[in-house]
Amino acid sequence: MVGKKPMSNEPFITRVVLRNYKSIDSCSVDLGSLNFLVGPNGSGKSNFMDALRFVRDGLRTSLDNAIRDRGGINEVRRRSGGHPTHFGIRLEFHIPAQAHGHYAFQVAARTGGAFEVQREECVVRLESGGRHYFSINKGKVESSEQTVPAASKDRLYLVNASGLEAFRTIFDELSHMGFYSLNPAAIRDLQASDSGDLLLRDGSNIASVVANIARNNKENMDVIREYLTRVVPAVHDVE
Repeated sequence: MVGKKPMSNEPFITRVVLRNYKSIDSCSVDLGSLNFLVGPNGSGKSNFMDALRFVRDGLRTSLDNAIRDRGGINEVRRRSGGHPTHFGIRLEFHIPAQAHGHYAFQVAARTGGAFEVQREECVVRLESGGRHYFSINKGKVESSEQTVPAASKDRLYLVNASGLEAFRTIFDELSHMGFYSLNPAAIRDLQASDSGDLLLRDGSNIASVVANIARNNKENMDVIREYLTRVVPAVHDVE
């Protein structure tokens, strides 16, 4: 059994492997607690980040929405002389003192802008021994679990498997990844009140998020104040 990931400075995702994703032919990148993508324009930095966001979107909404939001399957798979018909993403992960493993899938293009999930797998190796896994090959399901839901060729199976305790933490972590492109104008503007549970991509609800942290997590609020004081010494508090 895998419990909720504990608070830790260690990254959940430890390695990203991409194949034929947008402009990226192939890459394998190990991740630490803090990472910087450096390179000239057009080198694939944005597409590398978008691959992670694609996984989040495909799990949080649907694979169809994630692909359509990027202009269709022909805009997601890499453009080249050979024009590959599929793309793949593999994420390796680590849950401190509990488990490590990987989640991967390959999506193939079909005629008329259609697509299908050719292969998908998730392997969770427990630190205490044993493992949980599922493997999908053209709609056929193999799993360590006795009772498993059916697979659909146009959906990521991890969504269905999230109902199983063995894979719930993996789904929760990957579907709640946050991606931000903060907009100073949106942050300065008057903001409608919301729950503040999740920071919007442009930061336009940051006031509600700060208020939520101040109410429910004073320790994190103290950390925010400390960071602000180091950047701007004259700042003593934030509300």
